Amino acid sequence: MATYQDIKGLRVKYLSSDPGTLRAGEVWYNSTTGTLKGVVSFGAWSSSSPINTARLGSGQGGTATAGFIVSGGPAPKVQTEEFNGTGWSTGEDVSVDSYFGGGAGTLTAGLYSGGEYPPGGNTDRTIEYDGTNWTTVTAYPQALKMIASCGTQTAALYATGVLQPPAGAKQTETREYDGSAWNAGGAYPTGLQAGNMTGASSTSALFMGGSTISPSLSANTYNGTSWSAAPDANSAAQSSGSSGIETSAIFFGGGPGYLTTTQSFDGSTWTTEGALATGVASLPTGPMTASSSNAFKVGGAESPGDTTSVEEFNKSINTITSAAWAAGSAMNTTRINPAGAGLQTAGIIMGGYPSTTESEEFNGTTWTEGLDLNTGRGSAYGFGTQGATVLAGGHDAQTTTENYNGTTWTGSGGLTTGRRYLAAFGTQTAGVAATGDGPPAPPAGFNTSEEYDGSTWTAGNAANTTRFVAGALGILTAGLLFGGATPAGIASVEEYDGTNWTSVTSLPIANKGNCGAGTQTDGLVFGGLAGTPHGSASTTTLGYDGTNWSTRPSMATGRTYFAGFGTSALALAGAGRPPTATATEEFTGETSAATASTLTTS
Repeated sequence: MATYQDIKGLRVKYLSSDPGTLRAGEVWYNSTTGTLKGVVSFGAWSSSSPINTARLGSGQGGTATAGFIVSGGPAPKVQTEEFNGTGWSTGEDVSVDSYFGGGAGTLTAGLYSGGEYPPGGNTDRTIEYDGTNWTTVTAYPQALKMIASCGTQTAALYATGVLQPPAGAKQTETREYDGSAWNAGGAYPTGLQAGNMTGASSTSALFMGGSTISPSLSANTYNGTSWSAAPDANSAAQSSGSSGIETSAIFFGGGPGYLTTTQSFDGSTWTTEGALATGVASLPTGPMTASSSNAFKVGGAESPGDTTSVEEFNKSINTITSAAWAAGSAMNTTRINPAGAGLQTAGIIMGGYPSTTESEEFNGTTWTEGLDLNTGRGSAYGFGTQGATVLAGGHDAQTTTENYNGTTWTGSGGLTTGRRYLAAFGTQTAGVAATGDGPPAPPAGFNTSEEYDGSTWTAGNAANTTRFVAGALGILTAGLLFGGATPAGIASVEEYDGTNWTSVTSLPIANKGNCGAGTQTDGLVFGGLAGTPHGSASTTTLGYDGTNWSTRPSMATGRTYFAGFGTSALALAGAGRPPTATATEEFTGETSAATASTLTTS
């Protein structure tokens, strides 16, 4: 009989404790617990960053680090969104709004064709995406909706679909797209709508499900010429999602109703995998990855309507813990418009209203009353670390600056321009304060900036946009200034290089009174009053990579005029307008860790 070492090349070890580093396929006997343990792969879904616009029946394509989603319903959408492996950002709008069309290709070579185009019926329009612009190309031979699709921009496969009522006939036709023309392929065995398909090209694909009258569990493979029967899936579905290739595929969700079912196919056998967290139907057509071990459920229809939610499937030896905000420990003192600085595990919040002189320190678990400020105030801005903090400005347009060394607050050189609702960033010996406003003039804001060396402020170059209640993050030579008011909320963003301000990509929506954490090339922005003219308390969280903004998991509670600080992977939001006056939330980025399983017989 072959041993485990003969089969896997690894010996079964006898250990008194689990090993510190785990490898796939490793097996050992833990003599302390009396258990046989090993490292095996398993599949599970976890939440991911949401899309910006709720939608169902979209088209999609791409990879796990560079994907796209386009169009959708139920009120037809024109928006394109792009995925960078972490979050979603906006792309170019399409010229014709449709949904239940077919998507294929990659982020820089995408394809979308057909779909329902209310109120006039279906469309035969086909468009190509180069990562920047959509271009209309050769029309699909028929105006169909609920088409199954996969492949690349130059080797795409589209099949089945349904004509617009009153004809409403479900089609068997298969079409291959070569980058310029649609060519007839072998007919699908049954006229269907709302099936789904995955595959690498027009010569290799797997089709599963769909509906004639009720959902089907039949599956077929395509070889570039004809369809052949494959084993039936474990569960019937229509309008499901898909990922992978013909011999390594995964299908998930769909109808009837709102399914959580996930099933994979290895070329011969279907296996039921871990279920989606939330039942969903009307998922995008076209696979977003070419893997059965990594897939994305993007949007779709959840009871009672379309959704922005995204789930990610991973099959590996690792347990994935999704990025998320979670309730943190309540602060001791109610405060609005405070300032904050430091890290999630070593932070400080100070000032605000009504307890303007008080400060609190956080060690990652507990808030502890800190030393009082010398000059109480709100609407100031803090920067630095818990043990080397600066608090500058505040009501009423104060020039006051105080330094904290972890033990004592000490007055320092005043700002050259008294300002409240300012933004600031940097360290205690190399900081920047910018914008803000000061009564008695009507609130219109400043565009001036100042630099701080630990004791003295000196004039810096003016920012491009006058504003107040903006957010900021970064260091003296790589800072970021975002949002604010004029007095209506604005979306403009500027980077600072230690000398000059440069306007860069704007926030997706106007926002004022928000906060940030992290660096100029890896930043996190959250909360605030989103929208114009004055907005509403926002839960939105965004990431910034030095060029583009993309979505991150939302906060549980919208808040404004609060304190926020930390890094892009470990951030904290605290205090603010009621009901958040003492409440805090903590953000933790996605983590991954190998997991050992106890092995049993069955």
